[in-house]
Amino acid sequence: MAAEAPAHGWRLMFADRHPHAGGPGHHAAYLENAQGFEVELVAGARRAPE
Repeated sequence: MAAEAPAHGWRLMFADRHPHAGGPGHHAAYLENAQGFEVELVAGARRAPE
């Protein structure tokens, strides 16, 4: 989603720290559009099959 965001008017915030801007083990993309709206996309850890 983060890779496709610029084509839809969103820019990646904290690009120098992407995807670990929230710290080690935190996988997220912080996006902002021209109107100033911000979104955070967070990927959770994968679960082992039960």
